[in-house]
Amino acid sequence: MRRRLASLALASTAAVALATPAVSAGASAVAQHGQLIPAVKGAVLPTKNDTVSSLNWSGYATAPGSGITGVKSTFTVPTVGAVPPGFAANWTGIGGYNTSDLIQAGTSEDELEGYYAWYEILPASETPISGCTGDANCTVNPGDVVTVDIHNVGTNLWSVSLTDANHWSWQQNINYTSTESSAEWIFEAPTVGVQTIPANTGTNHFGPTSTFTDASGTHTIAQGNPVTIDMGPGIGVNEATPSALASDGQSFNVCAYQQSCPTP
Repeated sequence: MRRRLASLALASTAAVALATPAVSAGASAVAQHGQLIPAVKGAVLPTKNDTVSSLNWSGYATAPGSGITGVKSTFTVPTVGAVPPGFAANWTGIGGYNTSDLIQAGTSEDELEGYYAWYEILPASETPISGCTGDANCTVNPGDVVTVDIHNVGTNLWSVSLTDANHWSWQQNINYTSTESSAEWIFEAPTVGVQTIPANTGTNHFGPTSTFTDASGTHTIAQGNPVTIDMGPGIGVNEATPSALASDGQSFNVCAYQQSCPTP
């Protein structure tokens, strides 16, 4: 997600208990978004059938190392709470798990800035989308069901599309050099200084579609020997926790400020 200037106050004891060392109330800092930040700096990230802790991501990733040419996700836009103050985003993308490149698209949920859809190609900042078919403003509301589809259509050329069911659709071809190293389905929080401050979005639902494509075809998350990603400092207390995958191998929840999360 994008880099922006944020003024964040620690307004709940839960936020303090779950966060890494605190940012002083009212402090302004650049919120860094994008590739995964391991809870343990310099840690070697697992690439299959394991769990890892991250300071800014929660969800699932498949990381074969190369060859991912498409990713798709359907998720429900959550309702953001005012306490603790923070920022949240739900997205899918290619790269960024253990590389510095990332092409991603999704929605943001912010108590101050509202709800909106965007795409981003690192290291560039996020680009909010506009000019959608059906609604030129590309309006996003809690409870909307959004589908993101990113796939390769030529040499370093990617089709990025977002659809808000029964409301609008948007598509653009984007030039980008990708390592094609991983696919992700993620609930994200910003990192302000050394602290992650996810907004309280309750239960974030991903599904029924969560797939990736490689040379052998299209596969569910479960078929990709996925890595489960907890958001937190890696000391047994999570800021966000993903559920197990449902029987379809594609649907799951991410629960903000919960240590366990029910499977959908």
